[in-house]
Amino acid sequence: MGHIFWTILCFATIIWYIIVTAIVAYKGGIDIKNMLSKMEDDKKDRQ
Repeated sequence: MGHIFWTILCFATIIWYIIVTAIVAYKGGIDIKNMLSKMEDDKKDRQ
């Protein structure tokens, strides 16, 4: 019975880690896209 608890806890932790990593990667990608867009706009303004 104890093994079932630890197995479920292990899988829940792995799933949680995958979800958090995916969210951070998605939001980070959007942030990088916005920063590159702002840099491009600043470059155009300087010319």
